[in-house]
Parts: sequence; C-alpha cells; structure tokens
Amino acid sequence: MSNQYNFHTKTIAKLGYSDSLREKYMKFYRDRNSLYLPFLRGFILTYVGVDNIITGPFRELMIKYFRIGEFGSNAREEYLYYLLLFFGLLQLLITIQSAFQPVIEIIDTKVVLRSKERTLSVVKSIFDITNLELVENNFLQFSFGEEVFNVQVDDISINELQEAFTSFNFYEEE
Repeated sequence: MSNQYNFHTKTIAKLGYSDSLREKYMKFYRDRNSLYLPFLRGFILTYVGVDNIITGPFRELMIKYFRIGEFGSNAREEYLYYLLLFFGLLQLLITIQSAFQPVIEIIDTKVVLRSKERTLSVVKSIFDITNLELVENNFLQFSFGEEVFNVQVDDISINELQEAFTSFNFYEEE
C-alpha cells in the first residue's frame, strides 16, 4: 500500500484498551459526510412514494399539471409508486446501517469485515491473514489461505489503515 492515494475523507478510528481484559480494538467507519447524498436520495424516493399513495401536496401539484386520476385508477402507476417507496426505504435502511456499522473492526485477535462477497459480516482470526493488499484503488483485499474477501475502502483513509495493520505487524512487501 503506497501513499499515492489522496482521499479527501476522514475516517473515525477508535483505538483503546478495555480495563477488564486489556484487549486491543479498532473500528473503521465510512465517512459520514459521504452518506448524506444516499440518505437524501432514499428520503426523496420514500417521500414521493408515500406522497402519491396518500394524495399529498406533490401529487396535487402533479394532478394540476398532468392528466392523472386518483391513486389506484392505473395499476402501472400504483406499482410504480410502491416500487419507489420500496427502493426509498431500502436506500434509507442501507445508509443508516452503513453509518453505524463499522466496515472493518478489530477486536483482540479477531477481524470483522463487511465484504461484497458475503451478505453478513465475516469474522476471522487475525493470525489467519496471509496477504493484505490494496486492489483497484478502492478495495482492500484480505486473503485467509484459500478465501479472499474484498472490503471497499473508498471512504476510509488508507494511511490510517496502514498504521492500524502495522501495529499488528502486517508489513507491506515492496
């Protein structure tokens, strides 16, 4: 991992020690500023869907300028607004989840990853990591023997990731 990547985002990294077990933990989150646009998109889709279903002010404005009847008079229109509502709620759910769930979490000797290969988080031992490299400028590739997991790190500072994994004695081979 080289220092040529210049991301204009800030990562929230927590490093600390618990008093009871003295275990090391780190959490890397997506930059919350990058989540405003997906949240706004989800909110707008949800608003348009709900507003048209309950005949709100936006639907009244559309009735004024377009020839549309009451909601439910056209099945295609009805399905369209239910689909918009579904996609809006899904976008809101994913955005809120991304804001509060860490992308990479290191707890003592375990690493928890949110990867594109698995729907649920991947939990592996840190000692099982055979290779760690930056692929395609935006994916951090964790190799655990035969298994390979890619974690999207667009919104995470590469320098902070380097420092964290250097503290666990993972050094870049040049």
